[in-house]
Amino acid sequence: MGKRFCSFLFLFAAILGIVGSSTLSVTRSIDISTQVARHVLNIEFKSDGSDLNSFLHVLTKEEENHLAYIVASDSNSKKLTVNKIPNPQDGNKDYVYYKVDFAAPATKGTPLKIRIEYVLTQILKPYPAEITQAETQFILYTGTNNYVSPYTVDQDTTNIKYGGGKLLSNSAGKDSSGKIQVGPTSNIKPFTTTPLTIHYENNSPFTVITSLKRVIEVSHWGNIAIEDSVEIVHKGAVLKGSFSRLDYQVDRRTKSPIVKSLKAILPNGASDIYYRDQIGNISTSVVRGYKDRIEVEMRPRFPLFGGWKTNYVLGYNVPSTEFLFQADGKYGLKVPLIHPLTSDMVIEKAEVQIILPETAHNIKVVKPYPVTQLADTLHFTYLDTVGRPVLNLVKENAVEYHSQPFTVYYEFAWINILREPLIAIIAFFVLFFVVIIFNRFDFSISKEQPGHAKTE
Repeated sequence: MGKRFCSFLFLFAAILGIVGSSTLSVTRSIDISTQVARHVLNIEFKSDGSDLNSFLHVLTKEEENHLAYIVASDSNSKKLTVNKIPNPQDGNKDYVYYKVDFAAPATKGTPLKIRIEYVLTQILKPYPAEITQAETQFILYTGTNNYVSPYTVDQDTTNIKYGGGKLLSNSAGKDSSGKIQVGPTSNIKPFTTTPLTIHYENNSPFTVITSLKRVIEVSHWGNIAIEDSVEIVHKGAVLKGSFSRLDYQVDRRTKSPIVKSLKAILPNGASDIYYRDQIGNISTSVVRGYKDRIEVEMRPRFPLFGGWKTNYVLGYNVPSTEFLFQADGKYGLKVPLIHPLTSDMVIEKAEVQIILPETAHNIKVVKPYPVTQLADTLHFTYLDTVGRPVLNLVKENAVEYHSQPFTVYYEFAWINILREPLIAIIAFFVLFFVVIIFNRFDFSISKEQPGHAKTE
């Protein structure tokens, strides 16, 4: 308890030192042209006092509830460690604090440049919430005119990209070619905030995968089977009134919130591709092969309007050489756990099962980002005796950034590849042996003697 209290006091003193002895200039870029809000901050940080090892970034509690990820890097594009920390006792309780650790200390008077990027999901609200089939979708974005910080900001400039559609209202700065610039603004005091509201046209499909269940089954016989069970909801402006097939077919708008098709990017070498739903196989799909990938364009049985949903199953096989390798006497499986269908798609919950070969042991997972790892289970299939180990991973609020590959290391003796063929051979041998023995015995109750045949 004493050590924990001392650690907290040390962290608290460090936070006070950071806030009290630093100034900065910020260039903030916000992209709200799709269904997610992407923030990129280019920060030039300077210590006016002692050397500092970290920087504090704050989010509102509303932003924290919609945060998909937050990462930071230095001027050399080297990734920096970002950790969520407790609020200091004299800190602003309306904000959540993140600490960015520098690769090298920021010395007094020497500027240090860092880049912070984070994405907020489902924070853009359709307004109005309901539209007819022929109407355009408008979105309401609320934020702040300036970068909110626990530091004094020497200079702040904000650029907002909204896509170039119709702009109904704007409480920010000047509008030019689909972008709004606010500032530059000087000498912003800590936690100063000015509300920002933008009401604009955004016809991006607000497609959200509410449930993704991915099964990755590894076989050392040369094949890896992947199957995705997907449930998708269009969370844009809800369709008001009835749907007209005729109006849909004659609609020639280049940008429309209607989802007509979905695209999946598969690894090169994928084969035995199938696309089906609860009814059966869906034939309205197109597979295109490229040098580095395979694209599957999937057309649902009906277009997706706001408030509508659909589900499907997409499965395929890939050669083991695509994802499986050997290193230091172990096997490694390097495969993405999730794969959004578009660059701005949101996955509310992804449940991934990785089924390893039977007898695989000493399993280690290398994660590029935090996920919830549930207890391992066993999976039984044909000719299995002890079961195949299954890794169960869960990730919520995922976006394209989370399509990075995971690496699973495990040990597996090559002789165990012959387990199932040997079991099959032994089973057939026993079966044939039993049949031979069975034919050697006579199980009749009595045997008719020669010369005692009945005569009539």
